[in-house]
Amino acid sequence: MVDSESRRGRAVGRGVLGALAGTMLAGAAGAVLGGVALARRAVTPAAVPESPVEVVSVDAAGLDGTARPQGGVPTVRLRGTDADLPGRYSYLFQGVAGHARVGEVVAHLGGDVVRDLIAVDRGELLPGVLGRITGWWYSEPEELGLRTERITYATELGDADAWIVHPRWPRKRRWAIHVHGRGALPGETLRGVTALAQSGVTNLIISYRNDPGAPQGLRGRYGVGLSESRDVDAAVAEAVRRGAERVTLVGWSMGGTACMVAATRGPHRGVIDGLILDSPAVDWNALLRYHAAAASVPEVIAGIGVGMLSRGWVGAGENGGLPIAQLRPETFARDLRIPVLIHASRGDTFVPSDGAERLADLRPDLVHLRLVQRAEHVKLWNIDQEGWERTTRVFARALPHPPWRG
Repeated sequence: MVDSESRRGRAVGRGVLGALAGTMLAGAAGAVLGGVALARRAVTPAAVPESPVEVVSVDAAGLDGTARPQGGVPTVRLRGTDADLPGRYSYLFQGVAGHARVGEVVAHLGGDVVRDLIAVDRGELLPGVLGRITGWWYSEPEELGLRTERITYATELGDADAWIVHPRWPRKRRWAIHVHGRGALPGETLRGVTALAQSGVTNLIISYRNDPGAPQGLRGRYGVGLSESRDVDAAVAEAVRRGAERVTLVGWSMGGTACMVAATRGPHRGVIDGLILDSPAVDWNALLRYHAAAASVPEVIAGIGVGMLSRGWVGAGENGGLPIAQLRPETFARDLRIPVLIHASRGDTFVPSDGAERLADLRPDLVHLRLVQRAEHVKLWNIDQEGWERTTRVFARALPHPPWRG
């Protein structure tokens, strides 16, 4: 016979176990929801670009109303994220409707910085305006001073806008295709055109799925370079249709992933003679986990998010899931057959240079890594235009014919 004390003990035990099970279920559900949120954020274009930099004041006479020794160069006082980066940059405001160009930091005033104001190309730069610092510098191809065409090219989803920038002295039916990064626009890549044009290369600057001027991709989401690589394939086909015999791919950030995939697996890889990549994303598993850690997301939730994208449980720009595990240096190194130039920075806080460094270590026969210490993501050109362009020009001019074309 069981006494009342024992019955009460078992009842309390069942209650404790029930509460513990409920807590565990709630914790598991929370982890799954966290993984879903992380996965969706990784592949969903931002509805409105972040605008973390405020215009505090604009001074046409010079710093704080006093003409500067070089003749009263206009200045702008800025406050916010990346406002103090070394180098020269675009300042995009009112979405991308406003575009100004700012030079080096000339003063620090409290938490603000004062920079040379080189030009206001579009919009009205006024105190209180919010925008963002980007590496673009150019926003329209005509600013390069070369003959430009505006065309469309056919993709599997429909026609997409593109620009052709012609060199002054074309060379041997050589073309380059320029591919921007995640959340950017084609104007991002215009910095890379001059070095190729000076080498006699005709340049095709493309939009791709989910861009303005291009069809919407599956679910309106990114394919972390996989889906986008098929638009690069289509652009290569367009270049060949227009007379290209050799094509160099130039990719920035996620555009670098798309170029790597097109060059190693794409149907037109036989005409691709080389890759030029700036701050490329070549290790997506590590990159997604890095961003999760930066947002203080526990490792277990990051793993759930990556797994959901891989299995297709969170929809992305591909049906059936994203093979995240294949987008890593070891796989790309195994499949590479052509020379690669990588511009990367150990100061990159958005796409760490580890993946690029590992790829260079794995294929020293093909990968040339230009590694700097202090530039931010896709902003290496902005702190050293001469070095970036010289290295790119030398690499492009030395590229041989693709090995399987003779």
